[in-house]
Amino acid sequence: MFCWRREILAIKEMPLEEKYDKLYDFYVFEHATNYAFHKEQGTLDKFVDYYVEAFRKSMPSLMGSVVKLMKTLSPGRTLKQAINQFAYMMQMMQPLADIQLSWTSDREVVMKIKNCEGARRGKEAIRKADLNITPREMCEIEKQMHFHPRHPVQQMGMDVTCDLEENGCKWTYKLK
Repeated sequence: MFCWRREILAIKEMPLEEKYDKLYDFYVFEHATNYAFHKEQGTLDKFVDYYVEAFRKSMPSLMGSVVKLMKTLSPGRTLKQAINQFAYMMQMMQPLADIQLSWTSDREVVMKIKNCEGARRGKEAIRKADLNITPREMCEIEKQMHFHPRHPVQQMGMDVTCDLEENGCKWTYKLK
């Protein structure tokens, strides 16, 4: 007699590192297919608007007011805390060793991403799924999201620029 319960219990648990790799690959695949779909349908602008609004709503509601107050009282410290938190969160997608922060002043920072893991994985996902897009286009849509007037970075009163490079990008954040 076959006992499926015993068979299931015989499966080893996936190591955490492998789970991360597979989840990240799936995330990049989802991002690439969403982008390709909206590009094909001609709805990229609507996609960016929808994404930014959902992202904005997911932020704590008091955040904007608190950041504005903190920016008035201590702008340099506020920017440093925000960028450090962002760099910390970036480790979900990029090894810390490939994230470089350069403070040009207490109101301006340059964040360089080298050997971009998202672009590398995006290139592979695009190739496997035979999507009619490039990894660079996926980076361009990220720029559009950050430059959107309702994106939290813009709402905090920052000037943001992004230069795409060979294997990464360079973001400059400056308090207005």
